[in-house]
Amino acid sequence: MGRRNGHQRMKRKRRVIDLKALTKKQRKEYRQTNQGASIDKRAMPDLHADTEETDGVNQLPGLASSSDDEDDAYSQLLSSVSGSARPIQHYAESEEESLSDSEEEEEEFVKRDSKEEADEPEDLADEEEQQEEEDEEEEKDGNEDFMLQGETKQTGDYPEEVSGEEDISSDVEILEDGDNPDDFLIKENDPFSIHFEKDLTEKFAEELGTGKLWTKKEIKIPGVGSGIKSMSDLKHTPSKYKREKDLKILHVKQRLCAQVEETMLQLCNKGGEKGEGCLTGFQQGLFSCMNNYQDIYYPNRTFENAEEIRMVYCLHALNHVLKTRSRIIAHNTKMKQKKDLTADEDYRDHGLTRPKVLILVPFRESALRIVNTMVSLVLPTDEKFVSNKKRFQEEFGLSKDDEVTKGFKPEDYEATFAGNNDEHFRIGIGVAKKTLKLYTKFYSSDIILASPLGLRTLIGAEGEKERDHDFLNSIEILILDQADIFLMQNWDHVLHIMNHLHLQPSESHGVDFSRVRMWILNGWSKFYRQNLIFSSIQTPEITSLFNKHCHNYAGKLHFSKPVTDGSICQIVTQLPQVFHRIESSNYVQMPEDRFKFFVKKILPTYKDPLMAQTLIFVPSYFDFVRLRNYFTREEMDFVQINEYSKDKNISRARNLFFHGKVALMLYTERCHFYRRFRIRGINHIIFYGLPSYGHFYSEMCNMLQEKKKRTNAGVNHQTCTVLYSRYEAQRLSDIIGTDRAAHMLNSDKGIHMFVTGENG
Repeated sequence: MGRRNGHQRMKRKRRVIDLKALTKKQRKEYRQTNQGASIDKRAMPDLHADTEETDGVNQLPGLASSSDDEDDAYSQLLSSVSGSARPIQHYAESEEESLSDSEEEEEEFVKRDSKEEADEPEDLADEEEQQEEEDEEEEKDGNEDFMLQGETKQTGDYPEEVSGEEDISSDVEILEDGDNPDDFLIKENDPFSIHFEKDLTEKFAEELGTGKLWTKKEIKIPGVGSGIKSMSDLKHTPSKYKREKDLKILHVKQRLCAQVEETMLQLCNKGGEKGEGCLTGFQQGLFSCMNNYQDIYYPNRTFENAEEIRMVYCLHALNHVLKTRSRIIAHNTKMKQKKDLTADEDYRDHGLTRPKVLILVPFRESALRIVNTMVSLVLPTDEKFVSNKKRFQEEFGLSKDDEVTKGFKPEDYEATFAGNNDEHFRIGIGVAKKTLKLYTKFYSSDIILASPLGLRTLIGAEGEKERDHDFLNSIEILILDQADIFLMQNWDHVLHIMNHLHLQPSESHGVDFSRVRMWILNGWSKFYRQNLIFSSIQTPEITSLFNKHCHNYAGKLHFSKPVTDGSICQIVTQLPQVFHRIESSNYVQMPEDRFKFFVKKILPTYKDPLMAQTLIFVPSYFDFVRLRNYFTREEMDFVQINEYSKDKNISRARNLFFHGKVALMLYTERCHFYRRFRIRGINHIIFYGLPSYGHFYSEMCNMLQEKKKRTNAGVNHQTCTVLYSRYEAQRLSDIIGTDRAAHMLNSDKGIHMFVTGENG
């Protein structure tokens, strides 16, 4: 109740202030001009209504005038008022309240409000001041669709916490008292300035997308690993990468440098002693690559280095946003000091829209950890203020009522699905001077944090009426973390988002085109966008995205997978494994050739009653549907388990297969990824294709161990058959090892056999 009364007092106070903007002389002229005119006070224009422009003169709807003189006088009044810093607004509680012409009433209002303000506690006054600034921002933004705030509107009561910071794109934001001007200067040798202030020629931009200008060479980054570096003819970054401990030398903002050590100890449980450098050797090497604004594809993400990677790209994203903010504030200050700008003084620091960083992650738990990392980096422990933090914790955290996973699950499964694993979310984040604002409108956000599904539903499809993708026009840093999980969700969502980056906006969104960078107006944003992709596996889909959608003129770094012995070494049961190589003319023809080979060569062997209880592991859902339809047409005795199966159907299928009542079971990789069932009763196993995750191969083969214990006299009748092609070189390497995979791919023979486990 106290807060509500305080808000009403604020309305009265702001009303008095607005009335004071109408000087005594202006009101007197208005009354004299309208003498003799019959104007009802209820018909007076509502000054908070939207103005309409007619013939270059601002007019207010609803004004009842009786002569042209009245219109001229009122136009003069409006023109004099429009020269103020902000438009006059009327905050009357009801229609009966009208403008007062009495100076005594105004003085009485001022005295009464001053007394009430003096009697209020300081914290309440601060809260009301923040609420007032929030109301101004809401009036400025208008009634924008809440969907652009990043979430479906909630019915719960979430009081808005405001930061008191203005939009950094505002032309009136300048240096404040106590601000250090040096903090807002961007040095010429800063990679931020080098990358985004480099002007490309039209000829170079045309040839850059064709791939003719790229040269490749092998590199090795200390602490990170080796890989392939692709560089264009336009070189602007150093060819050597140093593991620098002092982040100030790498032009990281001071406020971030001060928080790195605490963040490392708090979230990563790592870090050296005071003054010895906080980032690990791996992080130093990785950050040196990011800081050069080059594209990175790192397929060696593990659960051990996941937090280190998250820490580094959060640091880089915040550093980029704060530098952009500093550049805008510095330019605003110069423009305010210089009223008349010459042609040479061109302050271009804006995009067509405000969002600069887009981070795609698969689950809400990942988003929660990213926000916690950013909060720790931006705000000191004793000064943390995050708007809508309570709402964010409730929606992205794990509640007590959430079901806990039952049964034994592998370590990687526990790490992947820890916390809230909902796949549909999106949220805007605003970075201000001393606050981090959550649930900001997308067009008022610096960072957009979303899942592919959450962003796809907002972008929509061609032909839909309610769709929006303009906020993706000026993205300068794109981060895809845990990209391999996107393959298990729906890879088409990622491709849909990539196709909607940097499209021509449908509206101007209030942008000042005199401040927009020239390379954005030229349509070259994709050549300046930095792309950071982190994955635990290397797949053709992700590699294709990196090659076709990443055109950063600064260069690209594609790190290689390390040499491995393969997951076949982790199989503990004695099991003969036969690998059949499928010959195919091209990648597109491979699914058809695989199906024909399976139907003609493999399946007839397993129709024998001695080969009963055979599990067919299918990585692709499209192949699964094809096999299921074929088995149905041939009236074969089989059951199926896929990611869309209901629990009761899954239990029935597992029970029938375990007791030998059906001969075949179709089992998809995505189902295994999300559920990790331990299938019992497997006597034979067929890998229709190589699993995306190498450790899935050993997990499935080890399920045959229980069946082996029931065989008589140690006789093993279990078999394993694997189909592969030359286009699955990386998957084959993860399963049988790098050296053996190279031999099998180059061998003239198409069949190879391995036997694992101990004798007897």
